[in-house]
Amino acid sequence: MVKGQSALEYMMTYGWAILIIVIVAVILYSMGIFNPRTSVTASSSGFSPFAVSAAVCNSSSLNVAFTTGGLPNGATSVKLEGLYLSSMSGVADIASPTTTQLEQPYTSTSFSAESVASGEAFTVYTTSVGCSTSGTPFTASGALEYKYTTAAGPVTTNATGTIAGTSS
Repeated sequence: MVKGQSALEYMMTYGWAILIIVIVAVILYSMGIFNPRTSVTASSSGFSPFAVSAAVCNSSSLNVAFTTGGLPNGATSVKLEGLYLSSMSGVADIASPTTTQLEQPYTSTSFSAESVASGEAFTVYTTSVGCSTSGTPFTASGALEYKYTTAAGPVTTNATGTIAGTSS
């Protein structure tokens, strides 16, 4: 009898806290917090002196937004040349949808700005590749080619890195 009364007192004391925890868990589950597909966020590594701020892949294109950081060798601006992608996963060749493996790097078709200065943002629009299935993760390695002028003369170089995210 004493053990039963002790258990009942315990449930009455801590039952409200347990009920609140269960309610919060149900709400988080219904919001998709525990779904691993929704936990994959857009990310990137590399691309210095640029930083990827967003990447959107859909059935018609792969668009990547960049922000320009501090430019090398005292350059005041850079001229964007192209984005070359390779080692792609979850990304399909739009021109040849039956191709199972992408055999060549793809270049960007357009930029939101041709020339950018430090601190400016720009977007690369690549329409040669896209993601066929919404909600699946994708990754791509790439090189952003750009030119700038120094006191010693013109320089052409690449900023390499990796882009990852979930297709939309």
